[in-house]
Amino acid sequence: MSRVVGTLEKTDLDSREMLDHPHARYAHLRENHPVSWATATGLLQGKGGYMLTRYDDVQFVFSDERFSTDVMKNSPAGKFIWLLPPSLRMLAQTMVFKDDPDHKRLRTLVHKAFTPKLVSTMAADVSKIAEELADQVAAMRDVDLVHEYAVRLPMAVIATMLGVADEDRDKFQFLVEKLGNQQGNMLRGFPTARKLAKLFEELIDDRRLNPDEGLISELVLANEGGDRLSHKELVSMVFLLLLAGHDTTANLIGSSVLALIENPDQQQLLRAQPELLESTAIEELLRFTSPVADGAARFALEDMEIHGVPIPRGSQVLGAITSANRDESVFEKPEELDLTRKPNRHLAFAFGIHYCLGHQLARLEGRTALATLVERFPNWELAARPDDLRYKPTVSLRGLTKLPVRMY
Repeated sequence: MSRVVGTLEKTDLDSREMLDHPHARYAHLRENHPVSWATATGLLQGKGGYMLTRYDDVQFVFSDERFSTDVMKNSPAGKFIWLLPPSLRMLAQTMVFKDDPDHKRLRTLVHKAFTPKLVSTMAADVSKIAEELADQVAAMRDVDLVHEYAVRLPMAVIATMLGVADEDRDKFQFLVEKLGNQQGNMLRGFPTARKLAKLFEELIDDRRLNPDEGLISELVLANEGGDRLSHKELVSMVFLLLLAGHDTTANLIGSSVLALIENPDQQQLLRAQPELLESTAIEELLRFTSPVADGAARFALEDMEIHGVPIPRGSQVLGAITSANRDESVFEKPEELDLTRKPNRHLAFAFGIHYCLGHQLARLEGRTALATLVERFPNWELAARPDDLRYKPTVSLRGLTKLPVRMY
């Protein structure tokens, strides 16, 4: 899993140990090697980049203007991105990979369609979806909670927000899950991305002719001083909202259920005080599970030094959110789940200009999903050996592949 490269420790983030049991390694790095070297398929290009594991350093790389997320401008691979099929090229040109002023322009336009008011109107829909899925869970003795509940809830929510027709829901779910499994291999995911792009283009064209109160209509109508999203930007933005808002929330729900099963005292506390989900509990579960394991890799725009380690201009620098959220210098007893933890300055939604635009919706979905399970099922049991549980082989996101449980 690790070896010394020059004077730097090296960590293979693709290794099974780092996917399933990363916390001991991160604790070692925070204490002894706050700047190390990492390799990660789909997240770090080429031979890898520098990894920061302490909270203050991760926050620094997320907020300092001397770091860029613009792959097109700063990555050698950016010169060849035009060779990619259009549907994949759009994924690399979302606002996640833009710096200001381009990022600010896109975020300002999209924010108008993603206001707290719009999210609040989804509460009834999210609750209804959670109840319907819980009915199905109740009809099963053993259930894979990831596939039957954690994945399907945000999938149904985003399909509702996008206005995907009922007859297209199964196709939509199949394509989204397939694309998620192909992350890290863009060429293999091309046919799936192309089919989704076609579906989104049809939805956008329909909303131009038949506007409603949904998310796509809001994006089509978004206007800032006469500036609007182009057709390509609209499709790209829908892709981003889908990928950023679906898998991450599914990870939060599945990992939170496991955390509560493994910490029965905290589960009992939540059952006694379910109102904690509206305040400290959901924040602690976000910190403890870190559904987004790492932020997008940054590129150093100038030579610099961090903890005595030279970082040459053009280098990739990775902020390890999973590690930052368990930094002993920031969180008391960080390895313990404490649903009453306050304050809780976790970085689950990143920091700075790229702070997650959908954080309010993620919180709403997470609270509702867990509150429904707590209310409906007094008993939660793991139906597998803890050592048999595995996390998805996607380095940037962290979530269980399966969670076999009995709920009754």
